[in-house]
Amino acid sequence: MIKYICTILFFSANIFAASEPALISVNGIAERSIEPNMVVLNIEIFGKSLQAKTAQVLQSKEFNRIKVIVEKYKIKKDEFTTENYSINPEYVYDQKTQQNKISGYRVSHQIKIISKKTEDAGELVDALTSTSKVESAGVVLQSIAWDSDKKALAETQAMIEAVKVAQSKADTLAKASGSKIKNIHLISHQSSFEGIVRPQMENLRAKSFALSDAQASTTLSSGQIKVRTEVLMQFEIN
Repeated sequence: MIKYICTILFFSANIFAASEPALISVNGIAERSIEPNMVVLNIEIFGKSLQAKTAQVLQSKEFNRIKVIVEKYKIKKDEFTTENYSINPEYVYDQKTQQNKISGYRVSHQIKIISKKTEDAGELVDALTSTSKVESAGVVLQSIAWDSDKKALAETQAMIEAVKVAQSKADTLAKASGSKIKNIHLISHQSSFEGIVRPQMENLRAKSFALSDAQASTTLSSGQIKVRTEVLMQFEIN
């Protein structure tokens, strides 16, 4: 009985091995470069005071100033959105009691702004920056990045080219080995987006408070967005 079972298992294993197709595995890489057509700014509008309510009022006034600027630059409602809003106590350490005690409150309103006028990015940064020297309210530019609504199209074009590159490699390998490609066994891809420039945040955060009238306007350079796609393919051969 034991010998019979082993024979059956061995026979099944041979059938399974015989059914595995012969494959050629290749990759194809393609890139596309596109000009950014939008700039994305993440800002924080804040207000600070001994009382939470006063901090809210200060933040609200600064928000209204920013809203006027946004309307001036014709930024749409869905391109000026709240990401987070918080009211938090601030603490100082009391040496006498050796405990933290509340020193005031800070209201933080984090907003994302998308502008379709990339050439005005530096001018917009200057406009958003607080012009007063009062540190109880203002704007912090947390990040800035360039983007494009044409990335999906560029990715599609890169995928098509990457597939052609992979197919060409497979054809070359098949001919060199005296084989012929029957059909595609497997295909997958991955894409990445490179070159979305982000200026040094230290320099931008320094602009969260007063600007002198004599100060030069901000100049920003976007560069290009590179879309890179890699396709992995397996072909059955005979």
